[in-house]
Amino acid sequence: MQPVGKFFLTKVLIFITLAWLPGYVAAQAFDGYTLYGTFGSNTTRLVNMNNTIVKSWTHTRSGGYSAYLLQDGSVLRTAVSSSSSLNGGGAQGVVQRVSWSGSLLWEYTYSTTTYRAHHDIEPMPNGNVLIIAWEVKTGAQAVAAGMNHSATIWPDHIIEVQPVGSTGGNIVWRWHAWDHLIQDFDPTKANYGVVADHPELLDINYRSTSGDWMHVNGISYNPELDQIVFSSHELDEIYVIDHSTTIAEAAGHTGGRWGKGGDFLYRWGNPAAYRAPGATVFNVVHCAAWVPDTLPGGGHLMAFNNRNGTGASMIVELVPPVDTAGNYIWTPGAAFGPSSPVWSYSASGFYSNHLGGVQRLPNGNTLIAQSTSGRVFETTSAGTVVWNYQPGGQIVRALRYAPNYPGILITDVDEKGNTPPLQFELSQNYPNPFNPATTITFSVPRETFVLLEVFNMIGERVATLVSDRKPAGMHSAVFDASEHSSGIYFYRMSTEHFVSARKLVVLK
Repeated sequence: MQPVGKFFLTKVLIFITLAWLPGYVAAQAFDGYTLYGTFGSNTTRLVNMNNTIVKSWTHTRSGGYSAYLLQDGSVLRTAVSSSSSLNGGGAQGVVQRVSWSGSLLWEYTYSTTTYRAHHDIEPMPNGNVLIIAWEVKTGAQAVAAGMNHSATIWPDHIIEVQPVGSTGGNIVWRWHAWDHLIQDFDPTKANYGVVADHPELLDINYRSTSGDWMHVNGISYNPELDQIVFSSHELDEIYVIDHSTTIAEAAGHTGGRWGKGGDFLYRWGNPAAYRAPGATVFNVVHCAAWVPDTLPGGGHLMAFNNRNGTGASMIVELVPPVDTAGNYIWTPGAAFGPSSPVWSYSASGFYSNHLGGVQRLPNGNTLIAQSTSGRVFETTSAGTVVWNYQPGGQIVRALRYAPNYPGILITDVDEKGNTPPLQFELSQNYPNPFNPATTITFSVPRETFVLLEVFNMIGERVATLVSDRKPAGMHSAVFDASEHSSGIYFYRMSTEHFVSARKLVVLK
Protein backbone atom coordinates (compact mmCIF):
# COMPACT_ATOMS: atom_id res chain seq x y z
CA MET A 1 0.00 0.00 0.00
CA GLN A 2 1.39 3.41 -0.98
CA PRO A 3 2.16 6.00 1.72
CA VAL A 4 -0.50 8.72 1.82
CA GLY A 5 1.89 11.45 0.66
CA LYS A 6 3.03 9.57 -2.43
CA PHE A 7 -0.53 8.52 -3.29
CA PHE A 8 -1.70 12.13 -3.05
CA LEU A 9 1.23 13.33 -5.18
CA THR A 10 0.47 10.74 -7.84
CA LYS A 11 -3.20 11.83 -7.97
CA VAL A 12 -2.19 15.48 -8.28
CA LEU A 13 0.24 14.69 -11.09
CA ILE A 14 -2.42 12.70 -12.94
CA PHE A 15 -4.85 15.61 -12.53
CA ILE A 16 -2.27 18.06 -13.85
CA THR A 17 -1.51 15.75 -16.77
CA LEU A 18 -5.16 15.48 -17.75
CA ALA A 19 -5.67 19.22 -17.29
CA TRP A 20 -2.91 20.27 -19.67
CA LEU A 21 -2.86 17.22 -21.85
CA PRO A 22 -4.03 18.91 -25.10
CA GLY A 23 -1.25 21.46 -24.83
CA TYR A 24 1.23 18.78 -23.87
CA VAL A 25 0.40 16.67 -26.90
CA ALA A 26 0.64 19.59 -29.31
CA ALA A 27 3.76 21.09 -27.76
CA GLN A 28 5.89 18.12 -28.80
CA ALA A 29 7.46 17.71 -32.21
CA PHE A 30 6.66 14.44 -33.96
CA ASP A 31 9.82 12.39 -33.85
CA GLY A 32 11.22 11.12 -37.12
CA TYR A 33 13.30 11.89 -40.17
CA THR A 34 12.52 14.58 -42.73
CA LEU A 35 13.17 13.95 -46.41
CA TYR A 36 13.72 16.89 -48.74
CA GLY A 37 15.49 18.02 -51.88
CA THR A 38 16.49 21.48 -53.03
CA PHE A 39 14.82 22.60 -56.24
CA GLY A 40 17.21 22.43 -59.20
CA SER A 41 19.72 20.25 -57.36
CA ASN A 42 20.71 16.61 -57.77
CA THR A 43 20.69 15.80 -54.05
CA THR A 44 18.07 14.36 -51.69
CA ARG A 45 18.66 14.47 -47.95
CA LEU A 46 17.29 12.90 -44.79
CA VAL A 47 17.63 15.01 -41.63
CA ASN A 48 16.93 14.01 -38.02
CA MET A 49 15.26 16.03 -35.27
CA ASN A 50 18.63 17.50 -34.26
CA ASN A 51 18.94 19.00 -37.77
CA THR A 52 21.75 16.61 -38.64
CA ILE A 53 21.81 15.15 -42.14
CA VAL A 54 21.97 11.41 -41.57
CA LYS A 55 21.65 10.28 -45.16
CA SER A 56 22.03 11.88 -48.59
CA TRP A 57 21.67 10.69 -52.16
CA THR A 58 23.49 12.20 -55.13
CA HIS A 59 21.54 11.67 -58.34
CA THR A 60 22.40 11.49 -62.01
CA ARG A 61 19.95 14.28 -62.88
CA SER A 62 18.92 17.55 -61.31
CA GLY A 63 15.35 17.94 -60.14
CA GLY A 64 14.32 18.34 -56.55
CA TYR A 65 10.67 19.29 -56.92
CA SER A 66 9.39 16.30 -54.95
CA ALA A 67 10.78 13.14 -53.39
CA TYR A 68 9.28 10.25 -51.45
CA LEU A 69 10.90 7.58 -49.30
CA LEU A 70 9.35 4.22 -50.18
CA GLN A 71 8.93 1.31 -47.80
CA ASP A 72 11.87 -0.58 -49.29
CA GLY A 73 14.21 2.32 -48.49
CA SER A 74 14.38 3.64 -52.05
CA VAL A 75 13.69 7.24 -53.05
CA LEU A 76 11.14 8.12 -55.73
CA ARG A 77 11.81 11.58 -57.17
CA THR A 78 11.17 13.88 -60.11
CA ALA A 79 14.06 14.86 -62.36
CA VAL A 80 14.73 17.03 -65.41
CA SER A 81 14.73 15.46 -68.87
CA SER A 82 17.48 16.29 -71.33
CA SER A 83 15.52 18.46 -73.72
CA SER A 84 11.97 19.52 -74.55
CA SER A 85 10.30 22.53 -76.10
CA LEU A 86 7.82 22.56 -73.20
CA ASN A 87 9.81 24.56 -70.66
CA GLY A 88 7.23 25.96 -68.29
CA GLY A 89 7.79 26.47 -64.59
CA GLY A 90 8.31 23.21 -62.72
CA ALA A 91 9.22 21.28 -65.87
CA GLN A 92 10.67 17.87 -65.04
CA GLY A 93 10.05 15.04 -67.53
CA VAL A 94 11.65 12.14 -65.67
CA VAL A 95 10.80 10.00 -62.64
CA GLN A 96 13.62 8.14 -60.90
CA ARG A 97 13.69 5.47 -58.21
CA VAL A 98 17.01 5.21 -56.41
CA SER A 99 18.00 2.52 -53.91
CA TRP A 100 19.09 3.21 -50.36
CA SER A 101 22.69 2.75 -51.45
CA GLY A 102 22.28 5.14 -54.38
CA SER A 103 21.85 2.78 -57.33
CA LEU A 104 19.46 3.91 -60.05
CA LEU A 105 16.71 1.28 -60.10
CA TRP A 106 14.23 2.85 -62.52
CA GLU A 107 14.21 5.91 -64.75
CA TYR A 108 11.04 6.67 -66.67
CA THR A 109 10.93 9.49 -69.20
CA TYR A 110 7.65 11.19 -70.10
CA SER A 111 8.81 14.05 -72.27
CA THR A 112 8.53 14.84 -75.99
CA THR A 113 7.71 17.90 -78.08
CA THR A 114 3.99 17.39 -77.37
CA TYR A 115 3.87 16.36 -73.70
CA ARG A 116 6.06 16.63 -70.62
CA ALA A 117 5.79 15.60 -66.97
CA HIS A 118 6.10 18.46 -64.50
CA HIS A 119 5.99 19.34 -60.81
CA ASP A 120 4.73 16.63 -58.47
CA ILE A 121 4.24 12.86 -58.53
CA GLU A 122 2.39 10.49 -56.19
CA PRO A 123 3.44 6.92 -55.32
CA MET A 124 0.44 4.58 -55.26
CA PRO A 125 -0.22 1.72 -52.81
CA ASN A 126 -0.04 -0.74 -55.74
CA GLY A 127 3.48 0.35 -56.68
CA ASN A 128 2.40 2.54 -59.58
CA VAL A 129 3.07 6.27 -59.88
CA LEU A 130 0.73 9.16 -60.66
CA ILE A 131 2.37 11.79 -62.88
CA ILE A 132 1.19 15.31 -63.81
CA ALA A 133 1.97 16.38 -67.37
CA TRP A 134 1.26 19.01 -70.01
CA GLU A 135 -0.03 18.17 -73.48
CA VAL A 136 0.02 20.51 -76.45
CA LYS A 137 -3.17 21.67 -78.16
CA THR A 138 -2.81 23.80 -81.27
CA GLY A 139 -4.62 27.06 -81.86
CA ALA A 140 -6.96 25.30 -84.28
CA GLN A 141 -7.78 22.65 -81.68
CA ALA A 142 -8.37 25.31 -79.05
CA VAL A 143 -10.76 27.26 -81.27
CA ALA A 144 -12.63 24.08 -82.16
CA ALA A 145 -13.04 23.38 -78.45
CA GLY A 146 -14.64 26.81 -77.95
CA MET A 147 -11.72 28.98 -76.87
CA ASN A 148 -12.33 32.66 -77.65
CA HIS A 149 -8.95 33.19 -79.31
CA SER A 150 -6.44 31.15 -81.27
CA ALA A 151 -3.36 30.16 -79.32
CA THR A 152 -1.32 27.06 -78.56
CA ILE A 153 -2.27 25.91 -75.08
CA TRP A 154 -0.95 23.26 -72.69
CA PRO A 155 -3.79 21.76 -70.63
CA ASP A 156 -2.82 19.26 -67.97
CA HIS A 157 -3.40 15.54 -67.80
CA ILE A 158 -2.60 12.83 -65.27
CA ILE A 159 -1.27 9.35 -65.99
CA GLU A 160 -0.79 6.32 -63.78
CA VAL A 161 2.35 4.42 -64.72
CA GLN A 162 3.15 0.83 -63.82
CA PRO A 163 6.97 0.52 -63.72
CA VAL A 164 8.46 -2.07 -66.06
CA GLY A 165 12.12 -3.00 -65.99
CA SER A 166 14.72 -0.28 -65.52
CA THR A 167 13.28 2.32 -67.92
CA GLY A 168 9.85 1.12 -69.06
CA GLY A 169 6.32 1.77 -67.89
CA ASN A 170 2.76 0.87 -68.79
CA ILE A 171 0.20 3.68 -68.68
CA VAL A 172 -2.68 1.89 -66.96
CA TRP A 173 -4.93 4.90 -66.33
CA ARG A 174 -5.19 8.45 -67.62
CA TRP A 175 -7.28 11.58 -67.16
CA HIS A 176 -7.27 14.67 -69.39
CA ALA A 177 -8.65 18.08 -68.45
CA TRP A 178 -9.32 18.56 -72.18
CA ASP A 179 -12.10 15.93 -71.94
CA HIS A 180 -14.00 17.99 -69.35
CA LEU A 181 -14.44 21.47 -70.82
CA ILE A 182 -17.34 23.90 -71.11
CA GLN A 183 -17.69 27.26 -72.87
CA ASP A 184 -20.43 29.79 -73.52
CA PHE A 185 -18.59 31.78 -76.19
CA ASP A 186 -19.56 30.05 -79.43
CA PRO A 187 -22.63 27.79 -79.78
CA THR A 188 -21.25 26.38 -83.03
CA LYS A 189 -18.19 24.91 -81.30
CA ALA A 190 -17.75 21.95 -78.99
CA ASN A 191 -18.42 22.05 -75.24
CA TYR A 192 -21.09 24.77 -75.45
CA GLY A 193 -23.27 25.21 -72.36
CA VAL A 194 -24.07 27.33 -69.33
CA VAL A 195 -20.87 27.58 -67.31
CA ALA A 196 -22.64 28.35 -64.01
CA ASP A 197 -24.76 25.20 -64.33
CA HIS A 198 -21.76 22.90 -64.76
CA PRO A 199 -19.14 23.30 -62.03
CA GLU A 200 -18.09 19.73 -62.79
CA LEU A 201 -16.49 21.10 -65.99
CA LEU A 202 -13.63 23.51 -66.70
CA ASP A 203 -14.36 26.77 -68.53
CA ILE A 204 -11.87 26.85 -71.40
CA ASN A 205 -12.06 30.63 -71.51
CA TYR A 206 -11.22 31.22 -67.87
CA ARG A 207 -7.69 32.68 -67.79
CA SER A 208 -6.68 30.74 -70.89
CA THR A 209 -4.16 32.88 -72.76
CA SER A 210 -1.49 30.55 -74.17
CA GLY A 211 1.01 27.92 -73.09
CA ASP A 212 0.85 26.62 -69.52
CA TRP A 213 -2.82 27.32 -68.81
CA MET A 214 -3.56 25.46 -65.55
CA HIS A 215 -0.08 24.95 -64.08
CA VAL A 216 -1.08 22.00 -61.91
CA ASN A 217 1.58 21.66 -59.21
CA GLY A 218 0.50 19.15 -56.54
CA ILE A 219 -1.21 15.78 -56.53
CA SER A 220 -2.39 13.50 -53.72
CA TYR A 221 -4.26 10.18 -53.67
CA ASN A 222 -6.90 8.97 -51.20
CA PRO A 223 -6.95 5.13 -51.28
CA GLU A 224 -10.10 4.87 -49.15
CA LEU A 225 -12.14 7.02 -51.54
CA ASP A 226 -10.12 6.14 -54.65
CA GLN A 227 -10.00 9.85 -55.45
CA ILE A 228 -7.28 12.25 -56.55
CA VAL A 229 -6.90 15.89 -55.52
CA PHE A 230 -4.68 18.33 -57.40
CA SER A 231 -3.93 22.06 -57.20
CA SER A 232 -3.74 24.67 -59.95
CA HIS A 233 -1.42 27.65 -59.62
CA GLU A 234 -3.00 29.66 -62.44
CA LEU A 235 -6.67 28.91 -61.74
CA ASP A 236 -6.42 29.31 -57.93
CA GLU A 237 -8.36 26.12 -57.21
CA ILE A 238 -8.03 22.57 -55.99
CA TYR A 239 -9.96 19.79 -57.74
CA VAL A 240 -11.05 16.27 -56.85
CA ILE A 241 -11.58 13.58 -59.49
CA ASP A 242 -12.54 9.90 -59.42
CA HIS A 243 -9.69 7.42 -59.91
CA SER A 244 -11.93 4.34 -59.91
CA THR A 245 -12.90 4.95 -63.53
CA THR A 246 -11.68 3.05 -66.55
CA ILE A 247 -9.70 5.05 -69.10
CA ALA A 248 -12.85 5.35 -71.23
CA GLU A 249 -14.95 6.47 -68.24
CA ALA A 250 -12.29 9.00 -67.21
CA ALA A 251 -12.72 10.62 -70.63
CA GLY A 252 -16.50 10.88 -70.20
CA HIS A 253 -19.12 12.10 -67.76
CA THR A 254 -20.54 8.88 -66.30
CA GLY A 255 -19.21 5.74 -64.66
CA GLY A 256 -16.80 4.98 -61.87
CA ARG A 257 -17.51 4.55 -58.18
CA TRP A 258 -18.92 8.07 -57.91
CA GLY A 259 -20.92 7.94 -61.14
CA LYS A 260 -19.50 11.06 -62.81
CA GLY A 261 -16.75 9.67 -64.97
CA GLY A 262 -13.81 12.06 -65.11
CA ASP A 263 -15.77 15.23 -64.27
CA PHE A 264 -14.83 17.17 -61.17
CA LEU A 265 -16.39 15.73 -58.03
CA TYR A 266 -15.38 18.77 -56.00
CA ARG A 267 -13.51 22.04 -56.40
CA TRP A 268 -12.67 24.84 -53.97
CA GLY A 269 -10.88 28.14 -53.70
CA ASN A 270 -12.12 30.29 -56.58
CA PRO A 271 -15.91 30.35 -57.20
CA ALA A 272 -15.48 32.86 -60.02
CA ALA A 273 -13.98 30.08 -62.15
CA TYR A 274 -17.47 28.57 -62.48
CA ARG A 275 -19.46 31.82 -62.20
CA ALA A 276 -20.52 31.30 -58.58
CA PRO A 277 -20.70 34.01 -55.92
CA GLY A 278 -18.16 34.15 -53.13
CA ALA A 279 -14.66 35.35 -52.41
CA THR A 280 -11.57 33.94 -54.08
CA VAL A 281 -9.52 32.32 -51.30
CA PHE A 282 -6.41 31.22 -53.14
CA ASN A 283 -3.97 33.58 -54.77
CA VAL A 284 -1.58 30.95 -56.12
CA VAL A 285 -2.02 27.56 -54.45
CA HIS A 286 0.34 24.60 -54.06
CA CYS A 287 0.50 21.12 -52.59
CA ALA A 288 -3.14 20.03 -52.43
CA ALA A 289 -3.05 17.00 -50.11
CA TRP A 290 -5.37 14.60 -48.36
CA VAL A 291 -5.02 14.05 -44.63
CA PRO A 292 -4.87 10.24 -44.23
CA ASP A 293 -7.86 8.75 -42.42
CA THR A 294 -5.65 7.44 -39.60
CA LEU A 295 -4.40 10.93 -38.64
CA PRO A 296 -6.03 13.87 -36.86
CA GLY A 297 -8.23 15.58 -39.43
CA GLY A 298 -8.47 12.38 -41.46
CA GLY A 299 -10.31 12.87 -44.75
CA HIS A 300 -9.77 16.63 -44.75
CA LEU A 301 -7.96 18.50 -47.53
CA MET A 302 -4.96 20.77 -47.02
CA ALA A 303 -3.20 23.25 -49.28
CA PHE A 304 -0.51 25.94 -49.25
CA ASN A 305 -2.13 29.29 -50.05
CA ASN A 306 0.78 31.44 -51.23
CA ARG A 307 -1.29 34.65 -51.28
CA ASN A 308 1.13 36.03 -53.82
CA GLY A 309 1.91 39.71 -53.44
CA THR A 310 0.60 40.01 -49.89
CA GLY A 311 3.74 39.04 -48.00
CA ALA A 312 1.68 36.64 -45.87
CA SER A 313 1.07 33.01 -46.88
CA MET A 314 -1.44 30.70 -45.22
CA ILE A 315 -2.00 26.98 -44.77
CA VAL A 316 -5.66 25.96 -45.04
CA GLU A 317 -7.44 22.78 -43.96
CA LEU A 318 -10.90 22.04 -45.39
CA VAL A 319 -13.74 19.72 -44.48
CA PRO A 320 -15.54 19.12 -47.80
CA PRO A 321 -19.31 18.79 -47.29
CA VAL A 322 -20.62 15.33 -48.22
CA ASP A 323 -23.95 13.53 -47.93
CA THR A 324 -24.53 10.21 -46.19
CA ALA A 325 -23.36 8.32 -49.28
CA GLY A 326 -20.10 10.27 -49.42
CA ASN A 327 -21.05 12.41 -52.42
CA TYR A 328 -19.86 16.01 -52.40
CA ILE A 329 -22.66 18.50 -51.86
CA TRP A 330 -23.20 21.40 -54.24
CA THR A 331 -26.18 23.75 -54.34
CA PRO A 332 -26.94 25.23 -57.79
CA GLY A 333 -26.12 28.92 -57.91
CA ALA A 334 -23.76 28.67 -54.94
CA ALA A 335 -20.08 27.98 -54.40
CA PHE A 336 -18.79 24.66 -53.16
CA GLY A 337 -18.47 24.67 -49.39
CA PRO A 338 -17.16 25.08 -46.83
CA SER A 339 -17.40 28.84 -46.48
CA SER A 340 -14.14 28.89 -44.53
CA PRO A 341 -11.34 26.50 -43.50
CA VAL A 342 -11.68 24.42 -40.35
CA TRP A 343 -8.06 25.33 -39.52
CA SER A 344 -5.47 27.67 -40.93
CA TYR A 345 -1.93 28.73 -40.14
CA SER A 346 -0.36 32.12 -40.72
CA ALA A 347 2.35 33.99 -38.86
CA SER A 348 4.49 37.08 -39.12
CA GLY A 349 7.26 36.42 -41.62
CA PHE A 350 5.64 33.28 -43.01
CA TYR A 351 5.59 33.81 -46.75
CA SER A 352 6.47 32.03 -49.97
CA ASN A 353 5.20 33.84 -53.06
CA HIS A 354 5.26 30.55 -54.99
CA LEU A 355 6.01 26.88 -54.26
CA GLY A 356 5.20 25.41 -50.85
CA GLY A 357 4.53 22.12 -49.10
CA VAL A 358 2.35 20.84 -46.26
CA GLN A 359 1.96 17.53 -44.41
CA ARG A 360 -0.25 16.57 -41.45
CA LEU A 361 1.69 14.58 -38.84
CA PRO A 362 0.39 11.77 -36.60
CA ASN A 363 0.47 13.94 -33.46
CA GLY A 364 -1.81 16.53 -35.08
CA ASN A 365 1.00 18.96 -35.88
CA THR A 366 1.69 20.15 -39.40
CA LEU A 367 4.99 20.09 -41.30
CA ILE A 368 5.38 23.07 -43.63
CA ALA A 369 7.90 23.83 -46.37
CA GLN A 370 8.31 27.61 -46.64
CA SER A 371 9.91 27.06 -49.98
CA THR A 372 11.43 30.32 -51.11
CA SER A 373 13.07 30.79 -47.70
CA GLY A 374 14.59 27.31 -47.77
CA ARG A 375 12.86 26.58 -44.47
CA VAL A 376 11.00 23.55 -43.11
CA PHE A 377 9.21 23.77 -39.77
CA GLU A 378 6.63 21.96 -37.65
CA THR A 379 3.79 23.83 -35.99
CA THR A 380 1.12 22.83 -33.52
CA SER A 381 -2.56 23.51 -34.19
CA ALA A 382 -2.19 26.56 -31.93
CA GLY A 383 0.57 27.95 -34.13
CA THR A 384 3.55 27.14 -31.92
CA VAL A 385 6.66 26.20 -33.89
CA VAL A 386 8.19 23.13 -32.25
CA TRP A 387 10.85 22.29 -34.85
CA ASN A 388 12.67 24.48 -37.34
CA TYR A 389 15.25 23.74 -40.04
CA GLN A 390 16.55 26.23 -42.58
CA PRO A 391 19.33 24.95 -44.85
CA GLY A 392 18.55 27.44 -47.61
CA GLY A 393 17.83 27.00 -51.30
CA GLN A 394 14.25 26.36 -52.42
CA ILE A 395 12.67 23.41 -50.62
CA VAL A 396 9.45 22.65 -52.48
CA ARG A 397 8.38 19.58 -50.53
CA ALA A 398 9.38 17.94 -47.26
CA LEU A 399 7.99 14.78 -45.70
CA ARG A 400 8.46 13.43 -42.17
CA TYR A 401 8.83 9.67 -41.65
CA ALA A 402 8.51 8.01 -38.24
CA PRO A 403 11.54 6.15 -36.85
CA ASN A 404 9.71 2.83 -37.26
CA TYR A 405 8.73 3.49 -40.89
CA PRO A 406 9.95 0.48 -42.92
CA GLY A 407 11.95 2.67 -45.29
CA ILE A 408 13.89 4.08 -42.34
CA LEU A 409 14.53 0.69 -40.79
CA ILE A 410 15.79 -0.82 -44.03
CA THR A 411 19.34 -2.21 -43.85
CA ASP A 412 21.42 -2.26 -46.99
CA VAL A 413 24.08 -4.96 -47.30
CA ASP A 414 26.33 -2.63 -49.29
CA GLU A 415 26.41 -0.24 -46.35
CA LYS A 416 27.48 -2.94 -43.90
CA GLY A 417 24.28 -2.79 -41.92
CA ASN A 418 24.32 0.93 -41.22
CA THR A 419 20.91 2.58 -40.97
CA PRO A 420 20.34 6.35 -41.05
CA PRO A 421 20.96 7.38 -37.46
CA LEU A 422 24.72 6.97 -37.00
CA GLN A 423 24.61 8.11 -33.37
CA PHE A 424 23.09 7.24 -30.01
CA GLU A 425 19.52 8.47 -29.96
CA LEU A 426 16.39 7.85 -27.89
CA SER A 427 13.23 8.90 -29.73
CA GLN A 428 9.94 10.13 -28.35
CA ASN A 429 7.49 7.27 -27.98
CA TYR A 430 4.55 7.07 -30.36
CA PRO A 431 1.68 7.34 -29.86
CA ASN A 432 1.82 9.63 -26.86
CA PRO A 433 -0.42 9.83 -24.86
CA PHE A 434 -1.47 6.23 -25.34
CA ASN A 435 -3.63 3.37 -24.14
CA PRO A 436 -2.70 0.61 -23.78
CA ALA A 437 0.57 0.34 -25.74
CA THR A 438 3.21 2.58 -27.29
CA THR A 439 6.42 2.07 -29.27
CA ILE A 440 9.81 3.41 -28.19
CA THR A 441 12.50 3.64 -30.86
CA PHE A 442 16.23 4.03 -30.22
CA SER A 443 19.45 3.84 -32.20
CA VAL A 444 23.06 2.89 -31.52
CA PRO A 445 26.01 3.54 -33.87
CA ARG A 446 27.76 0.27 -32.94
CA GLU A 447 27.05 -2.96 -31.13
CA THR A 448 26.58 -2.30 -27.43
CA PHE A 449 24.66 -3.36 -24.35
CA VAL A 450 21.37 -1.45 -24.01
CA LEU A 451 19.15 -1.12 -20.96
CA LEU A 452 15.72 0.42 -21.57
CA GLU A 453 13.53 0.87 -18.48
CA VAL A 454 10.27 2.60 -17.55
CA PHE A 455 9.78 4.40 -14.21
CA ASN A 456 6.79 6.00 -12.52
CA MET A 457 6.84 9.50 -11.05
CA ILE A 458 8.20 8.38 -7.69
CA GLY A 459 11.15 6.62 -9.28
CA GLU A 460 9.92 3.04 -9.10
CA ARG A 461 10.86 0.88 -12.09
CA VAL A 462 7.66 -0.52 -13.60
CA ALA A 463 9.10 -2.27 -16.65
CA THR A 464 12.36 -3.37 -18.26
CA LEU A 465 11.86 -3.35 -22.01
CA VAL A 466 15.40 -4.09 -23.20
CA SER A 467 18.37 -5.61 -21.40
CA ASP A 468 20.59 -7.03 -24.09
CA ARG A 469 23.37 -6.36 -26.59
CA LYS A 470 22.10 -4.67 -29.73
CA PRO A 471 23.83 -4.35 -33.11
CA ALA A 472 24.36 -0.98 -34.78
CA GLY A 473 21.18 0.47 -36.19
CA MET A 474 17.64 1.36 -35.16
CA HIS A 475 15.61 -0.74 -32.74
CA SER A 476 12.22 -0.51 -31.11
CA ALA A 477 10.42 -1.84 -28.04
CA VAL A 478 6.77 -1.86 -27.04
CA PHE A 479 5.59 -0.72 -23.61
CA ASP A 480 2.22 -2.22 -22.69
CA ALA A 481 0.62 -0.22 -19.90
CA SER A 482 -2.51 -2.36 -19.59
CA GLU A 483 -1.75 -3.03 -15.92
CA HIS A 484 -0.62 0.49 -15.11
CA SER A 485 -2.71 3.51 -14.13
CA SER A 486 -3.02 6.81 -15.97
CA GLY A 487 -0.25 9.27 -15.39
CA ILE A 488 3.21 10.49 -16.34
CA TYR A 489 6.02 7.98 -16.63
CA PHE A 490 9.65 8.21 -17.70
CA TYR A 491 11.66 5.84 -19.85
CA ARG A 492 15.45 5.74 -19.76
CA MET A 493 17.98 4.27 -22.14
CA SER A 494 21.43 3.46 -20.77
CA THR A 495 24.56 2.21 -22.53
CA GLU A 496 28.24 2.31 -21.62
CA HIS A 497 28.62 5.77 -23.23
CA PHE A 498 25.10 7.19 -23.37
CA VAL A 499 22.18 7.88 -21.04
CA SER A 500 18.95 9.59 -22.05
CA ALA A 501 15.42 9.81 -20.65
CA ARG A 502 12.06 10.98 -21.96
CA LYS A 503 8.56 11.39 -20.65
CA LEU A 504 5.48 9.44 -21.69
CA VAL A 505 1.80 9.68 -20.72
CA VAL A 506 -0.68 6.89 -20.10
CA LEU A 507 -4.25 8.12 -20.56
CA LYS A 508 -7.16 5.82 -19.76
